[in-house]
Amino acid sequence: MGGRAGFRFGWQDGVAIGLAAGATWIGWGFLGSGVLLVPLTLGHFFLFCNVFRLRRSYEIYWSLVFLLNVGVWLFRGELPWLGILAIQTPVTLVLIFLEMKSPRYHGVFWDRLNPDYES
Repeated sequence: MGGRAGFRFGWQDGVAIGLAAGATWIGWGFLGSGVLLVPLTLGHFFLFCNVFRLRRSYEIYWSLVFLLNVGVWLFRGELPWLGILAIQTPVTLVLIFLEMKSPRYHGVFWDRLNPDYES
């Protein structure tokens, strides 16, 4: 599986979060609320790769739904964050739930939920 199981956080993660926060802060003046795409996508990437450690296929499913979700709203000429999150949050929660129920689960609390996983 590569690396130890459980939550992980490295200096690279801190740098990426800091850069995303800075880009969001600076970008707000240019893009308005559209710049929230940066922390939303990076936040999910962090959740999926560092906290819950989702398999790649689940990350791809989430990404496809996200692109379709945002694309439909943009096609309509809107970018309503409540609408986007109303669609995306259940997808996120279902994928995390499915991963946590998997015998290959190795994210946060893996030792309680999947003690037979070999780290």
